[in-house]
Amino acid sequence: MEERVDRLEKSLGKNDELVRELRDAVTVTAHLEAAQGRLLKEHSKWLVEHNGAMKDLDERISRLVSGFGEFMRSGLRPAF
Repeated sequence: MEERVDRLEKSLGKNDELVRELRDAVTVTAHLEAAQGRLLKEHSKWLVEHNGAMKDLDERISRLVSGFGEFMRSGLRPAF
């Protein structure tokens, strides 16, 4: 894209309003793409960590429910 803008500059001149607007648009788009890339990378990392935490939580809940089931089957009752 940058090469195309350079060719337009050569044919129309650097001071042409259309060329300046196009160069500005290309610059803004590049910055937005870079920012989105960073956000996507950060979100992907967070998602992996979140999924790991949820898996750990699910395992803890399963062990708790299983332990409670064993307790109930044992016939013991808590003393209050």
